[in-house]
Amino acid sequence: MYRTTAALLSLALLTACGSSASTTPTTPGTQQAKSITVAISSDEGTLTPFTNQTGYPGNNLVKLLFDTLVIVRGDGVSPLLAKEIRTSDNKTFALPLRPGVTWHDGKPLTADDVVFSVEFYRKNMEGDSSIDVRPIAKVSADGDTVTMTLKAPDPEFPRRILADMAILPKHLWESVQKVSTAGVDKAVGSGPYKLAKYDNARGYTLTANPTYALGKPRVDSIKVAVIPEESTQFAALRTGEVHMSARIVPPQQLATLERQPDIGVVKGTEFASTLLAFNTTRAPFDRPEVRRALAKAVDTADLVKTALLGQGTPGNPGFIHAESPIKGDPLPPIFDAEAAGRELDALGAKPGPDGIRVLDGRPMAYELLVQSTSTDRLRSAELIRDMLKNVGVAVKVTSLDSDSLDAKVWPDYDVRKGRNYDMSMWGWSAPVMLSSGTIAQLLASDPDDGSLNVVGFKSPAVDETIATMTAAPTMEARTEAAKKLQAQIAEQMPFLTLYYRNGAYAFRKDVYSGWTWQNGAGAVNKFSLVDYRLG
Repeated sequence: MYRTTAALLSLALLTACGSSASTTPTTPGTQQAKSITVAISSDEGTLTPFTNQTGYPGNNLVKLLFDTLVIVRGDGVSPLLAKEIRTSDNKTFALPLRPGVTWHDGKPLTADDVVFSVEFYRKNMEGDSSIDVRPIAKVSADGDTVTMTLKAPDPEFPRRILADMAILPKHLWESVQKVSTAGVDKAVGSGPYKLAKYDNARGYTLTANPTYALGKPRVDSIKVAVIPEESTQFAALRTGEVHMSARIVPPQQLATLERQPDIGVVKGTEFASTLLAFNTTRAPFDRPEVRRALAKAVDTADLVKTALLGQGTPGNPGFIHAESPIKGDPLPPIFDAEAAGRELDALGAKPGPDGIRVLDGRPMAYELLVQSTSTDRLRSAELIRDMLKNVGVAVKVTSLDSDSLDAKVWPDYDVRKGRNYDMSMWGWSAPVMLSSGTIAQLLASDPDDGSLNVVGFKSPAVDETIATMTAAPTMEARTEAAKKLQAQIAEQMPFLTLYYRNGAYAFRKDVYSGWTWQNGAGAVNKFSLVDYRLG
């Protein structure tokens, strides 16, 4: 009963959001449309760099409104608001700005806005899309050129910070005192789309910026509909009420969707990770030998085969994706159920009368949290429960909505506020995998440096490796340090990387067919929606 009611409600919201197909739909192969509707799974706030709720698709939507100085393109970066990137030592970067760029309210974008943005982020390091600009020692403007001097050389700086830092209009943000409550009046950028409407239950309407100086938006109006339930999203896609889903196609539906004539699927390498996170601040997960033993009981290859129907890659025990720019040597799988049993025996965890092991006087019975709207994570959690039962460990799977799960694992997106869970299905969006700086944030003990350390992990040896990696002046040196780091992750096992799903996003090609893949940004990216002139 509830499932049916939820489906009808979501479809009603689509209608209220104005989701009917464009009156002048494109034909397959063309890349223009009057209006399209994109489905997302949850509200993303007021679409400022401090109020969106997720890295994907939230940050991607923010970047349709706000431009950055450079943009990720393929495996590298291209100038965007900046005309070029000049550096001779990876420490001082000169960034002359493009002329003729204006904010959505018509005021000119200047070098002073860029300087203001850096200093504003320095004072306001909160929110999913906020930027850690502490590596920047000094920022200054001379005419239309901005110069940034780093505390130390950083070959990843353009991609890690310049391509991610949304530039803010000083005249609107200089009066903001509390960024977490920034309203839609602050969602004014220089990007190709403007925020025209917002309703936290129904979604958003974005309209093309007619004065965009860097290219021509291909779609006049983008309606973004909030549809929490996965099955409802894809049902709406099939009927044409939705023209693109921002969530990965469930493996169970991929073949069926690909056979439907009016539906296309864009695919690529998905760097997003799915993890089994251990709360390392809570016994017995504060002991690496316990975490390793439990991890050895989990067959990640079987998770890919069963939960993803083969549409993914088993996780690297050292976390770092094989195609990451800082990839290390591949590590072998650690699954060995018999070894897991032996190691638990060696820890003194003997089976009790009910077959559940007892460790330090307590039954090894734990709760595993999982997001209720994710089909593959729910199925994976059930499989992990059964795998751990085989070695004498009891698991209760508890499904929660996204907000409730976040409140236990990452309350207010602030690791200083602790955590309240045993184990959790968790994951990080693709950009986390693409630079040493963000990978370091997963593990650093200091919460200022480890702002993504939701497992509460602490290790002086890992901190030392992180310091070496992030201070290395060349990518070669960083890659070498990353090899050591991933070996430490596999040894300490603060989390078990379960898999990386294959990227597959479905769309109505009879309405709009311009979706293109960008590593780290999936299909909802600027190159899918704008004909850029970046020469």
